[in-house]
Amino acid sequence: MATILERAFKSIISSIAYSYFYFREDHVRVRNIKHNMPKGKPLSLQTVDLKVRMCCTGCERVVKNAIHKLRGIDSVEVDLEMEKVTVVGYVDRNKVLKAVRRAGKRAEFWPYPNPPLYFTSANIYFKDTTSDFKESYNYYKHGYNLADRHGTLPVSHRGDDKVSNMFNDDNVNACCLM
Repeated sequence: MATILERAFKSIISSIAYSYFYFREDHVRVRNIKHNMPKGKPLSLQTVDLKVRMCCTGCERVVKNAIHKLRGIDSVEVDLEMEKVTVVGYVDRNKVLKAVRRAGKRAEFWPYPNPPLYFTSANIYFKDTTSDFKESYNYYKHGYNLADRHGTLPVSHRGDDKVSNMFNDDNVNACCLM
């Protein structure tokens, strides 16, 4: 009987000591240190301009849906003719770019050309930047930077002969005599 009382007394003492040392306030802080870490500085309101390859309203819808899934988005404006997407919100610009690329669209930041200190020729001043893509994702290496393969199908011709091309079955506007 004495051993039973001794075991019960020891178990009560050990449980009190365990609860005192294990559930102390500073011990809980050490366990949850991951959740108590300071967050990064809050994002300010930003405007992110992207150059996204879009050929139709379906592409526009896919891009809008992908961007609206992010937190902190205030507005999304899409200019289909210029292939420009403007995003306003409390969001990181790299996250917006990654979301559009995950949606399957070729995207990069809108190219704002840095003007050189002086212009040596008119060719540099009037350079067409619509076909130039920055090397942000290395599209050329992966074979995506071919403008002739985007949006439109190549026109099939049999040669320079206009008469044989008029009756070509591959040409959509082939039989214009009817």
